[in-house]
Amino acid sequence: MSPILFNIVVDMLVILIARAKEVDQVEGVIPHLVQDGLSILQYADDTVIFMSHDLDKVVNMKLILSTFEQFLRLKINFHKSEIFCFGKAKEREEFYSQLFGYGLGNYPFQYLGLPMHTRKLSNKDWQIIENRIEKRLSGWKGKMLSAGGRLILINLVLSSLPMLMMSFFELPKGVLEKIDGFRSRFYWQNDQHKCKYRLAKWEILCQPKIQGGLGIRNLDVQNRCLLSK
Repeated sequence: MSPILFNIVVDMLVILIARAKEVDQVEGVIPHLVQDGLSILQYADDTVIFMSHDLDKVVNMKLILSTFEQFLRLKINFHKSEIFCFGKAKEREEFYSQLFGYGLGNYPFQYLGLPMHTRKLSNKDWQIIENRIEKRLSGWKGKMLSAGGRLILINLVLSSLPMLMMSFFELPKGVLEKIDGFRSRFYWQNDQHKCKYRLAKWEILCQPKIQGGLGIRNLDVQNRCLLSK
């Protein structure tokens, strides 16, 4: 499907839902934050539909999707679709699952590389970042690199791996300590397991070079700066 045709198809679904909202056949969520309520979000070929916990209006949404399929001769990929229920709607999640034919999703789930959850992410949810760092370190031969080479890898690779999640979530203190531990160990010990003396505190190394540090990124400061955007 060409990009132009795809955009037309996407717009048609938006129009169908918007017209149904005008006659109070479907209802979105958070109407106090979004005018007329939030009903649909789309990114590339992904579509997220939001519905209030109203059985009659949920059935109407199902009819809209069925009409959309019949009209355009397209099929929704049920194997890649999931349904998530919140609050009182969880009491009827089996009904919703059978109505739409989607499986029930579990939290946290990954979307665009980010873990999604209804609550604050725990340290366990950041394990994917720790695994990525460990995977990179396992393939590097730090003892073959100079201190300057290791410094470049720390700033350009290890410090950049958590950047996407840090743009959306606050980095837990325990996870921050683990990531700093990985970076510190790689800088001082190379890839060896033998413990070596740290000749300077990590906080000093994270200071700008003009202040006597090595310019290693301070992830705590960077996290707060990213969230302030």
